[in-house]
Amino acid sequence: MVDFSRFYTRWSLLIGVLIVIYLLPIWLFPYFPTQDGVSHVYNSQILTEYNNPQYQFQDYYEINWYPFPNWLSHFSLAVLMFVFPPLIAEKVFLSLYVILFPLAIYYFLNAVERGRHALVIFSFTFIYNYLFLMGFYNFAVSVPLFLLALGYWWKHKEQMNRRRIILLNLLIIVTYFAHLISYAFILFSIALLALWHFRRDFKRILITGCYLLPAAFLLLVYLPTSDLLAGEPPEFRLARVGELFANLIGMHVLISYTDPPSWLSVTVSAFLIFLGVVTIWQNRREKTAVHTGQKTFLCLVGVLFGLYFILPNSIGPGGWVNDRIAILATLALFAWFREFDKLKWKRLFTAAVTLLTLINIVYVGVLFRNLNAEIGEFNAFVERVGKNKVILPLHFDPRGSSKRVGIFVNAANYYCLDNGCINLGNYEIQFDYFPVRFNADFETPLEEKEWVQMVHWQPEKIDLCDYADNVDYLLLWDTPDKPVVAEGIEACYTLIASEGKLKLFRGKR
Repeated sequence: MVDFSRFYTRWSLLIGVLIVIYLLPIWLFPYFPTQDGVSHVYNSQILTEYNNPQYQFQDYYEINWYPFPNWLSHFSLAVLMFVFPPLIAEKVFLSLYVILFPLAIYYFLNAVERGRHALVIFSFTFIYNYLFLMGFYNFAVSVPLFLLALGYWWKHKEQMNRRRIILLNLLIIVTYFAHLISYAFILFSIALLALWHFRRDFKRILITGCYLLPAAFLLLVYLPTSDLLAGEPPEFRLARVGELFANLIGMHVLISYTDPPSWLSVTVSAFLIFLGVVTIWQNRREKTAVHTGQKTFLCLVGVLFGLYFILPNSIGPGGWVNDRIAILATLALFAWFREFDKLKWKRLFTAAVTLLTLINIVYVGVLFRNLNAEIGEFNAFVERVGKNKVILPLHFDPRGSSKRVGIFVNAANYYCLDNGCINLGNYEIQFDYFPVRFNADFETPLEEKEWVQMVHWQPEKIDLCDYADNVDYLLLWDTPDKPVVAEGIEACYTLIASEGKLKLFRGKR
């Protein structure tokens, strides 16, 4: 609050208006079109209503109370659902993320060097990024938490007292409960910055490591029980460098409902390159020592981008590693950027990035309107599904007009909100970093650990007739691409409703 009291009124007003505008796509439409988002909402409602006798959640599910990452969104949504309906609770949670994102950028940048307000405005183009639109809510929230923790440490690194050490550890712990990657990289980043900044003072380096131990201890608690250490070790290969470089230059981590991403992503990339050129030019022109924060953070960003190019896309059950690092590294790069010193050029640049952020959100709004119409078609039979029923969803058009985000992959969860239904396509139950899992005695359609993946992507492996007694409704989206699936549905399920690509069947008993 002290920082914001010093914030120029015109800048605070502009950023405040942009925050309100960036909240509009969340509130103007009934659905937030993601792949995994509605799955998090459904499983959070299971937490909220687990002991509700009107539902049969206890007969099917058990709760995993282990302190693993990914708790933050589920816990927050579950608490919000004591007050709001599920889809409104989701909107409230997403609104908190949209508000926090630019404020975290502002705090982070001013912790390094004050006065770069146009960069805060430019950061709005990163709010609706690919991973957020995929519905990775925990990682999305972990990004501003990462920046807050990193900025807080940098700001107070020279004078860390007991209160600041406690607050820093709390920030890192909250980041842990948001997402493991951001948590691991905040510890890694602080350690690397400390080594560089205090490189002539071993005692300060040792002290920094010691006061980070309470937060770092969570990693030792989680890893021994995690699937991350199971199976084959990750392969570190350089064969994908070309592809990763193209993705980075094209800013594929931004709005990605299209494939390849829209011209807006390329424009953002051009602005980033332009800022890099301006920064180098101004540093050379002034012939003065580079700001300490600039130089140190440039080294950090160089290491992060190096990891982006060599790490695999998946480690254990966790995926999209490269995209996650790309977002963290790109936003950390903002600490190195400089703006124009001359007022007229600074105003021109501010006007340009403001226009870009407005075009960006209009583009998001148009996409949301179109995708909401498609999701509305998918949800045409929600009212026809009875309470406490078991649903088997089969989708053969997972994306619709959304080319990189599968808006229909987990859309069957819409049919399970507020009615206690059990979704056999609930992918979260197969991973150890989500709070809900099926009971040990639950009869699964396949004897495989990740059988839900087969429901989504290889339904031909399921004996639909043999499992029909366990299914109340079969929800079909588009035409089956395997004859064995179509034959099993026709033989053992009765069509009760049909509209366009959507068909609702009842199991023959």
